[in-house]
Amino acid sequence: MVFNYAERLKAGLIIAWSLLEVLSEIRGEAELAGAEKVLTAYLDALVSEVNIAVNASKVESFRSIAAKLEEVISYVRRRDSSTAQGLIAEAISMATTQGDWAAHKLAEKNLI
Repeated sequence: MVFNYAERLKAGLIIAWSLLEVLSEIRGEAELAGAEKVLTAYLDALVSEVNIAVNASKVESFRSIAAKLEEVISYVRRRDSSTAQGLIAEAISMATTQGDWAAHKLAEKNLI
């Protein structure tokens, strides 16, 4: 279960990274405002997904990913894409660490 959640979160975070890249290329004020709203809605949904992962798996370290995403949202609102991308990279690393731990445990039991 932890492995599945870690992989899902990682995929969602990679999508967020890609959306941040697009956001940084938008120049029109009206377009930028709309894109920020869509991105923050996506990030809020991803925070909800992380909270589901915490509740279902009982892995409390997933909460640090949710905290990073909350920071990302604040930087998106400040229009600081580069800092937001750095935080997404940290969150990806956290999800990867959890996935690697879970994969190692599955391998120990010859399940993968």
